[in-house]
Amino acid sequence: MEAQPATWAGQPTTDSMHYLNQAAGGLMPDSVLHAVSHYMQREQALGAYIASQQVQPQLQQLYARLAELLHCQPADIALTTGNTHGWCAVVGALPLEAGDRVLVTPGEWGGNYAMLRQLQARTGCVVEEMPCTPGGALDMAALQASVDARVKLVALTWVPANGCTVYDAVALGQLCARHGIPYIVDAAQALGHIPVDVQALQCDALTAPGRKWLCGPRGTGLVYLKPGFAARLQPMTVDHVSCPITPTGPVLRHDARVLEQSEASMALRLGLLAALDTAQAQGWPQRFAAIAQRATQLRAALAQVPGLRLHSLPDAPAGCGIVPFTLEGYTPAQVQQALLAQDIQVAASGMGYTPLDMQARGLTAVVRASVAWHTSEADIAALVSALQRLAASHTVPA
Repeated sequence: MEAQPATWAGQPTTDSMHYLNQAAGGLMPDSVLHAVSHYMQREQALGAYIASQQVQPQLQQLYARLAELLHCQPADIALTTGNTHGWCAVVGALPLEAGDRVLVTPGEWGGNYAMLRQLQARTGCVVEEMPCTPGGALDMAALQASVDARVKLVALTWVPANGCTVYDAVALGQLCARHGIPYIVDAAQALGHIPVDVQALQCDALTAPGRKWLCGPRGTGLVYLKPGFAARLQPMTVDHVSCPITPTGPVLRHDARVLEQSEASMALRLGLLAALDTAQAQGWPQRFAAIAQRATQLRAALAQVPGLRLHSLPDAPAGCGIVPFTLEGYTPAQVQQALLAQDIQVAASGMGYTPLDMQARGLTAVVRASVAWHTSEADIAALVSALQRLAASHTVPA
């Protein structure tokens, strides 16, 4: 692999692997592994509770780092075990009733959609798709015309998991603010990939995992709640952290940590802090720019492979770090396995990732290549060369 720029100190060690699967999970820098293992040794020596008490200052730094990244206050942040945990905690706490309209995009994450369908069956709310242009962008004029008093939630998966597009989350936030509609942004594929400013988004809630573009450990995540929004929630589960016991009885917290509970891995949270510290030292703007540059290069290179079809929608920006495609004569799973045998890692994304979009376009699965800040030109060249060989062979791997 080509040498990386000196600014990428602390990058993960990939050995001979060409890693193009950032949208599934980012490779953790060495600092993360050191933070996790060091804390586990401390916990082994001192026990869980004393070890946890000793690292409280570092945990407060984690809230501060996330708040800085999102442009909010530390009290607006709750820590979770992952994106699904946080997203379902918020949406499941909304007091939806029969006839309430819940609006989603065609690119809604399958797990979120499954949760909403459960709420529809339980409460009688109605899940509807927002109108989009033929190019895949939100049709804001049509959406404005369709909004009425029954719309009680707008849920946006900002960057869909199959990489079809990047929705205009700011314009959608402006519409929701004008109408007083609760607005939740799933930033699982956005945070650490593109700039995120919750003030500009005007969202009431935003969720993300630590394991993707932030390059933290799996089992970490966060929720942002707009100040005052917690009072509108009715959490399905609480404990003495989210609902402290007082002399007069349990009282729900009034900030984002109404969604937190007492049991959590301190080691993984310290690992997430280490990942954020590493990224901050490198510079978030530099990382965003590197991702966009490599994504543009990857998209252009893949377009030259015979028999390969890109599946981004026309309005998707060239710099989106997720690039979906199919290769004639092969299923996405076959492409994934053939590439893995050559030490190249991509994902095979099935219909469950974005069921509404993929059904609408007649897709059952796509190959998903996704770049990171440390993706090299050699990684892209290796992928393209391997796909060209597959295309030329016309032989389906066993």
